[in-house]
Amino acid sequence: MIKMVARMTLVSLALVLVLSVGFGGALAQDDGIPRGGIVTVSHEAFSVVLRNFSPFAPTQNPASQAFIYEPLMVWNEVDGEIIPWLATGFVWSDDLLTLTFNIREGVMWNDGETFDANDVLYTMNLTREFPALDRGAVWAFLDSVELLDDYTIQFNLGEVYSLADVLIAQTRPVPEHIWSELDDPVTFVDDDPVATGPFSVVCRLEDQVFELCANPLYWQEGRPYVDAIRYPAYPGNEQSTLALINGDIDWGGHFIPDVETTYAAADPDNFNFYYWPGGATVNLYMNTTKAPYDDVAFRRAVSQAIDYNAVVNIGMYGYTIPSDPTGLGPRFEGWASQEALERAAELGLNEYAPSAAAATLDEAGYLDVNGDGFRELPNGDPMSMNVQVVNGWTDWVTSVQIISQNLQDIGVNAQVVTPEFGEWLNNLQTGDYDISIGWSSSGYTPWNYYRDSLDSSLLGADNIANATSWSRWFSDDADALLAAFTATADPDEQFQVLSDLQMLFVENVPLVPLFPGPTWYQWNTQQFTGFPTADNYYTQGSPWSRDSNSRLLVAVNIHCIDDTACGQE
Repeated sequence: MIKMVARMTLVSLALVLVLSVGFGGALAQDDGIPRGGIVTVSHEAFSVVLRNFSPFAPTQNPASQAFIYEPLMVWNEVDGEIIPWLATGFVWSDDLLTLTFNIREGVMWNDGETFDANDVLYTMNLTREFPALDRGAVWAFLDSVELLDDYTIQFNLGEVYSLADVLIAQTRPVPEHIWSELDDPVTFVDDDPVATGPFSVVCRLEDQVFELCANPLYWQEGRPYVDAIRYPAYPGNEQSTLALINGDIDWGGHFIPDVETTYAAADPDNFNFYYWPGGATVNLYMNTTKAPYDDVAFRRAVSQAIDYNAVVNIGMYGYTIPSDPTGLGPRFEGWASQEALERAAELGLNEYAPSAAAATLDEAGYLDVNGDGFRELPNGDPMSMNVQVVNGWTDWVTSVQIISQNLQDIGVNAQVVTPEFGEWLNNLQTGDYDISIGWSSSGYTPWNYYRDSLDSSLLGADNIANATSWSRWFSDDADALLAAFTATADPDEQFQVLSDLQMLFVENVPLVPLFPGPTWYQWNTQQFTGFPTADNYYTQGSPWSRDSNSRLLVAVNIHCIDDTACGQE
């Protein structure tokens, strides 16, 4: 909690200027570093390349955020530092009701047009005009945005919102001169993006592979060092693991069973891995807009039915530990509410207790009326459900198979379904699912975990559940507590609000925390270096990091090991 207290002390002084870089000098020119080469990246299973690079699309190409469309600021998850990017700094007003961002000068869009604060203003007003584009729900606390000059923009808050800087800093501006000409920015398929990112030139776009070439107009002089990044399609962990072992992937973010033997031992000098323990919690989501998932008794029974040790030891190969019932994980253990944990213990949450789970269902009226071995709904209707998991994500597939069997053991007719990644994510966002495993937000504070899961403003105007609000469980009490946290900069008051949120969370079981998600990260130094290492973990190394955009810090640091290592491909 020390880091949060320090942050809020700065906020109380109403001055937050971020003018230095502390992740290894990624903004400085380093003469003599070899240039060239194509870095092969893989961190998501997909069979066919998504051809939409819009930063607003519910289902978008995985490289859209950061590599193509950059944020105003980058948050380094490892040390908590906020790093200037398209903005060079920001200042809070004394009353915490305005934020003034200084926009970086000298930045160009990749088509040669100048980027400035007008583009930021346009982007913000675009998300206000089209609420479906306000994926981060920033207009829930913003009142207006105004241009002070071409490189200064002011955000006016409707009320004190002490984490507004973190959320606004995640804004990824789009070019006014392009987007203002669109007929429908909500449905725009952005297959040839105009952006500022280091790899924003789509130079290859095929069904099974795409490549993003270095932006020749990139604002960091001499960066990026490599010519392009390549994303091949691997439909599952088996294919990506084989590619990693063969040395075909330079920068990976995949689950590998027995990674020491399976991967690292194949080339001990070059094949590396590191699983940072600060990853976001992986949860079991239930669609609370329909029965029986709208019944807290049913959700509580699910929490009691899961064999968490089997999930982490078999499904996750022992790479993690069971989550506690608050879902916060070891990174935020200093925020844990003992009262909430004791209440969760009274309710039997996050403990493998099939007899207690069966008793909970019996008491709630979920009985096997017809004697077929499976329970019916309290009104006597049949009850069956699909538990979805991404096809090819073998760690999660095995975990879900264990969970499904646990549910069957207590008479719940649960079957595993394995859609492709795009369909899986779309199902979560549109509410077209029963039960699903899924990630959550790690966030700058523990508030982010609850906000991204429970904030009703994250249900978009297009009925898309943004962030990780996939359970669609919302309440006035949750909204009020989330607002109370950001309405103060006092760490003691925030701690109490988080304690109340944890109590609400365990009593209502809007989702079931499973385990802290290991940050799968592999890197191959046969041709390239500059990656975070276990000894110099300057930022979260996995290429799938989205919450903080920290993968940008890695992308602009990667370079060939020498002048001969990376021939043109």
